[in-house]
Amino acid sequence: MCSSGGHNTWLSRQIVRMGFGLALLFTGIAHYRDASGFATFVSKDLGPDWIVGLGQTWGYVLPFLMIVGGLSLTFNLFTYVGVGAAGLALASIPAGMTLKAAMGGVPLADAMSASMNAYIWILVYLFAVKGTQKACGGACFGSSCAGCPCGKENCNCDSGSKCMLCGMNPC
Repeated sequence: MCSSGGHNTWLSRQIVRMGFGLALLFTGIAHYRDASGFATFVSKDLGPDWIVGLGQTWGYVLPFLMIVGGLSLTFNLFTYVGVGAAGLALASIPAGMTLKAAMGGVPLADAMSASMNAYIWILVYLFAVKGTQKACGGACFGSSCAGCPCGKENCNCDSGSKCMLCGMNPC
């Protein structure tokens, strides 16, 4: 199952990757439209002043990470940076919400509700990032990739040109 344009799985992953990237991008932009209000929301109920200060800063960083991740996933460029930025942004949401509950500022039920919403985004993220993998050297024949020395099926390469199945180089 090589990643070729005619394959249904490949096409569905590309559509999900681009749609998710756009949704993440637009969410980041929406948060930046009211950046100070969003930063205040993020830092509210975090407890001690030093944590509130970190939360205020994170309120400005989080939308930036969403925008970077969204652009990267939408255009399938600089995917290590984009996947990392999007993952960090999304994973920080349930962590931050449960921190608010642990500090006593937010009821646990409210924190868990917001966390579950973020986990849904994370599940879609996990599927969307599968659409960022590229086929070995772009040369696919049947069900294996021509350029990989291991000769295994589904031999996809990372950006370092190593086969993700066998670790051999060059792919």
